Amino acid sequence: MNKQTILSLSLIAATMLFAGCGSSPNSKFYILSAVDRNAPIPIATMKNQSAVVKVGPVSIPDMLDQSQIVSRAGKNMLVVDEYNRWSGDLQSDVQRIIGENISIMLPTDQVALSQEIMLLPVDFQVIVNIREFDGALGGVVTLNADWTVARKSKEKYVRAKKSVFQEKADGVGYDAYVAAQSRLLEKLSQEIADEIRRQLPK
Repeated sequence: MNKQTILSLSLIAATMLFAGCGSSPNSKFYILSAVDRNAPIPIATMKNQSAVVKVGPVSIPDMLDQSQIVSRAGKNMLVVDEYNRWSGDLQSDVQRIIGENISIMLPTDQVALSQEIMLLPVDFQVIVNIREFDGALGGVVTLNADWTVARKSKEKYVRAKKSVFQEKADGVGYDAYVAAQSRLLEKLSQEIADEIRRQLPK
């Protein structure tokens, strides 16, 4: 084997080695989850099922509105993970989950998102402005939101409120982090559903 052949083989081996070292880990994709539709519904919530609810607009902070999942590594430091991502648009997913939760909690099947066309008159509109929706991996996750329920019947009424909830992640991974965020949206949805229920005709 001559020197040129040895050199060529060495270059090929080195190229393969560096290519292997430079490979990136596979990205993982996550989605928020709604409450269990098959869970028992309290009898008190079964009295009125005809309300038509429109959910949206729902807004989230710009720093969270990206495909990568954002967590917190201190009071003034955020971590944007390139390999742990949302499976779709986070803002749209948050709106969808709130709408799905409300449809289960009231319950009513007449719930639509703000961008959807509704043929029936809307009884209530829900507007949500999320100011904080993050936390530490393996630590506490916070949801800080301003929300409004507007009754659109003849006796118009607007209820505006601020809600702050916290959940401890059950593990150190992103799956536990996203699960904690889903539980926070469940708490927010429950408060909104309770307010709609209070405004329903007695």
